[in-house]
Amino acid sequence: MLRRIPSFTPDEVACAREVFGLAAKSGNRDYVALVAVAGARVVGAVAYGQTPMTVGTYDLYWIACEPALQRRGVGGTLLRAAEADLRLRGGRLVRVETSGTQAYQATRAFYQHFQYRETARLSEFYRPGDDLVIFTKRL
Repeated sequence: MLRRIPSFTPDEVACAREVFGLAAKSGNRDYVALVAVAGARVVGAVAYGQTPMTVGTYDLYWIACEPALQRRGVGGTLLRAAEADLRLRGGRLVRVETSGTQAYQATRAFYQHFQYRETARLSEFYRPGDDLVIFTKRL
């Protein structure tokens, strides 16, 4: 599924696979992953974990949805489920990092739709012309 998402570069796919893989390992305490399944196949996933050296702050590392099912509620359902789980864990703040490129405009709009607000932008962080955009939401 990750390889079919047009905005994900090969490096991003590799990183997301690593995080989801770590979340699935027995004894893991750093990452949580939730998946959406249709039939026998994964159609969406979200990964998050507590931000080191903080109290109640969590990073949302990855959220992904099968391209054919985007804008059909899968991502929103996963995001709301993650937020509900974070509240149970004592979460008070969620942080999301994403790209400032045009390819990620829909991603930024997605977070804004769910009341995440842009709280920081680091110019040309990833590469020339690609800002790091940080969104946060208080739970």
